[in-house]
Amino acid sequence: MKPSSKHLLTRLFSHLYIERSILDHPKTHKIRAKFSESQVIVIDHYKEVFNRSSQSFAAQSNSKKLILARKEGKFLHEGSQYSDGFEHEQFFYASSVMGCLYDCDYCYLQGLYPSANTVLFINLEDAFEQLRPYLGKDTLVATSYDTDTLAIESLTHQTREWLEFAAEYEQLHLEIRTKSANINALKSITPNSRVTLAWTLSPQEIIDRYEHTTPSLEKRLNAVIEAIALGWKVRLCIDPVIYTENFDILYPTLIDRIFSLIDPKAIEHLTLGSFRMSQNHLRALKKLRRSDVAFYPYAVSHDMATYPESIETYILEQLGIKADEYLPQERIRTWQRQ
Repeated sequence: MKPSSKHLLTRLFSHLYIERSILDHPKTHKIRAKFSESQVIVIDHYKEVFNRSSQSFAAQSNSKKLILARKEGKFLHEGSQYSDGFEHEQFFYASSVMGCLYDCDYCYLQGLYPSANTVLFINLEDAFEQLRPYLGKDTLVATSYDTDTLAIESLTHQTREWLEFAAEYEQLHLEIRTKSANINALKSITPNSRVTLAWTLSPQEIIDRYEHTTPSLEKRLNAVIEAIALGWKVRLCIDPVIYTENFDILYPTLIDRIFSLIDPKAIEHLTLGSFRMSQNHLRALKKLRRSDVAFYPYAVSHDMATYPESIETYILEQLGIKADEYLPQERIRTWQRQ
């Protein structure tokens, strides 16, 4: 049985690195209270720890540390070519946490960051200030693009803060992407029709092989069922699809399993997308030598590494055919190279 996010948090973060300037911040005090047995190390800037040279991402993944910091500069970034903006007029992602509780072999964060430790920026209110000037137009913000905010909600409460902020602005839409089963964090919050909870789902064999420390498929599906019952808008994401020798069995069976438990009419979209990553991030993954995912002979075009076009087309065609059994075309979203 895999541990819950809450139990993961209690065994993680043996050390807390805290920027001197935020030692007396109310959020800092609340977080320190949760980790009373952790060693506290005061630093001047998070980069002293997070960006130092000669770090081992693999070793740190087994013993993550928490760094509390104040973010300087931009919280908001334009949505990338690797993600779907769902036709919203403006699409941003927010970077309020660096690093993820989970440890998925195919995650681009391994190539993006020099460290597997987690940086939590406590000044989320500055993200809201940066966003306000854009809210005269239809705007989508992905709040968990570089992390899984719901997985660490008991520590950060950032999901709640985002939801409270979104309730004030009729033009603001949120996507909260997660692999967490932490539905309890949302039970005391009134659902917002402009907020979509998006669960990433994979066959259990893929979870066991590549999605380390994440909840099982069944736990995620149970969380989806409960979220729908609570009145939340839900999107399901089979993305990224990892092409394996038994792909033809694993992924169609996953779709059948999903809709044996969940009414297709209850979900907003099913999104499908094959593995993709910038070439630079993939090079970094190869250097880590942690997983066979990094060493597939991908095709590279315009700095994007994906499966060869014939395989990518086959993946999406096969899953599209299976998804068609349950959903109309307009509610099936696919990501494919342009």
